[in-house]
Amino acid sequence: MKHLQEVSPSKRPPKAIAKKLTPPQILACEVQAQKLIAKLNDGRELSIPLDWFAKWGVENATADKLKNYEIWRGKNIYFPDLDEVLGIEKFLNGFAAPCE
Repeated sequence: MKHLQEVSPSKRPPKAIAKKLTPPQILACEVQAQKLIAKLNDGRELSIPLDWFAKWGVENATADKLKNYEIWRGKNIYFPDLDEVLGIEKFLNGFAAPCE
């Protein structure tokens, strides 16, 4: 069994490289059977169940109402028909993420 080894400071990437990493952004979203999918700029597609909206207190979140959306600065999805905002952290952190 191999053990993980401590990486010496000389082998770690320079801080300048770490600063260039940017958080993911939402490019688009799609409603499929019982889930909402966020398509991110890093190639990932993350989904959350539609029934989570009711758990967040949004009782009238139907698939048709979720199809009308606006993406705000890659960080939030605004649903005008519901007047609700869903942040990227909901996709990244799941149900425990704080509500907007």
